[in-house]
Amino acid sequence: MKKIIFGKCYAFSSDATLQELLAESLSLYADADDREPEVNIRIGHAMTARRPSSINPRVHEAFEHGMRTSFPTVDVYWERSGDGRLEVEVAIKMRRGIRGTIHKLLSMEYSRETEAFEQILHEFVLVPSVYFFDDMVPIHAAAVTIGDSACLLAGTGGAGKSSAMLALRSNEDASFVSDDIVVMSATARVHGNMAWPKIYGYNCAGNEMKSELLAGRGWIDRAHFNIKNRINSASVRRKMSPDRLYQRVESASAPLSRLYYVVREDVPGIRVSALDLANAVDMTIAVVSAEYSIFHDHLYWEEYNALATARTAMLTMDDVTANWRRVLSSSLAAAGCFKISIPLKVDHAIYQDSVTGIITSGMATPS
Repeated sequence: MKKIIFGKCYAFSSDATLQELLAESLSLYADADDREPEVNIRIGHAMTARRPSSINPRVHEAFEHGMRTSFPTVDVYWERSGDGRLEVEVAIKMRRGIRGTIHKLLSMEYSRETEAFEQILHEFVLVPSVYFFDDMVPIHAAAVTIGDSACLLAGTGGAGKSSAMLALRSNEDASFVSDDIVVMSATARVHGNMAWPKIYGYNCAGNEMKSELLAGRGWIDRAHFNIKNRINSASVRRKMSPDRLYQRVESASAPLSRLYYVVREDVPGIRVSALDLANAVDMTIAVVSAEYSIFHDHLYWEEYNALATARTAMLTMDDVTANWRRVLSSSLAAAGCFKISIPLKVDHAIYQDSVTGIITSGMATPS
């Protein structure tokens, strides 16, 4: 199976037991046809045996030509082939049986198998793969296209990005691009990330989202959501495929038109102000560095192991950040960059109406 993801050609193979999950998780991406792959990904339940050159700490293994990143649900081995392709091997560690059920009951999501698999694939494999290309940058932002161009709504977790994007579902001109992490190229093209949106309990207030979100789920699943939602609507969430949420999805790419940063601060009302390019670049790097620290830790450990054993690191965080700064500085220069200041306390419906109005009117205005 070959797919165009983030503008690159990815070739996939998997164990037979994972083929259906893999196909469903990648169904919204375009087929790559005869294009030569730039990334080869093999997914299974066990990792090929390799002898590491060092292991510091226990979850990070360094090899002569690659590295292995270990997480609670997956192990991922990364290597550059002689022809420059990125070779990736993935070992899924799905929780099953009583242990898996207990974990689901304690979690925010009570994930179905497909939902858990696609999150692992996107969060620990596909998005990190972008780090190995010097012409791409991940941005912690929700995104839609309106017309022929893309709008990013960026900020820290909990700022309200997803809430605004959900409100745009009713806009017939809007297409889904990303809910959480979007990928932008050095040519200022925004690429779709088909990871399933995470919808929290508070997103369901005052609309029909809850019944839509829980449709087809079992009684334990529904009870789990309702109980946690009553306790704290920010402590429970579910996922839904983008093509169920939106009238259209955009998995290819579109030119960037506008970038909005949602910032909660001590202001009397919602307001928009221009954002300096240098600040927009620095804020983008700061947010994604914090929000994706689980992978960044491995890049620091890779550098440490290389220094300790007199070898060359496969990739360092300094290299990554330098690429990001270069790509962002050139790409954001041609876009409109703004800050949306949000009061520390604001009604959810007022917030959604105001921010979506800002986005739609802004996208209707030439940059």
